[in-house]
Amino acid sequence: MANEKLECLKKLQVVLQKKFVLEDEVHNIPCNLIKKSEELDAAKTKLDNLTQARDAVESELKSLSIRYDDAFNKRVEYEKQMEFISTQREYEALSKQLDEANVTENSLLKLKEAKNTELSKLNAEIETQSAVVDALQTEHDDEKKDVDALLESKNAEISALDAECSSIRESIISDELFDKFSNIVRKKDGYGIVPVYGQVCTGCDLILPVQFVIDLELKNQKDEIDYCPYCSRIIYKEHLDEETEKNYTFEKLENKIEGRNTHAEDLGSKDDNDTFDESMEMDDSFDF
Repeated sequence: MANEKLECLKKLQVVLQKKFVLEDEVHNIPCNLIKKSEELDAAKTKLDNLTQARDAVESELKSLSIRYDDAFNKRVEYEKQMEFISTQREYEALSKQLDEANVTENSLLKLKEAKNTELSKLNAEIETQSAVVDALQTEHDDEKKDVDALLESKNAEISALDAECSSIRESIISDELFDKFSNIVRKKDGYGIVPVYGQVCTGCDLILPVQFVIDLELKNQKDEIDYCPYCSRIIYKEHLDEETEKNYTFEKLENKIEGRNTHAEDLGSKDDNDTFDESMEMDDSFDF
């Protein structure tokens, strides 16, 4: 009689593989949009800085204009007074004031012209940067529409796969086992349940003790499951012909002896995905 749990887990593994691929795609889809958002934000910041700089120049220009008008009025007033002076001393004093007024007026005029030039330059840069922001905003909005549509489609597929998982599980696989199995499938590159050939776990290619394999087969017959003590995947005994099983186990044992494979104490040299994972709560122990 087939082990219902194992059969369910095999079917679930296929569905979960598809689901996790989709979830990775969903995670990566917005990457380009994020870059566009960052580019748009940078362009907006630059536009804001230019606008603030223009506002500052306009404020300075306003102040200069007031000061220039005062200097202009003083110079005109001094020129009018020159018509009414009667002594040399008055002429010299007024001439000095008039000269100073001319210097101040000319200096402020040059500053005004420089600020007007700076203002014109800033306005041109703002116009250009505004066009850049508008273009980036359009690109961003178009990209967002495409991303939202794609995410909606992918999430719908994921929801369908979740429903398929629920249908497969029914009352056979508990929530606890499903969550644990899902975790294993995700951490083990899509393979959370693998067969044992001879004495070898095909998930990590490590040799299991004879008694452990015997107990595993008995558990499988009782509709129970067990985990590889090395890679923490769910395992089940799959029978090949006797000669093939012997050769398969012998080959792995030979590799171990020759140093091309390692046992439990050397698992640090194996891929992290093929090592025991305490987070999966597998605590079976055994002896050779």
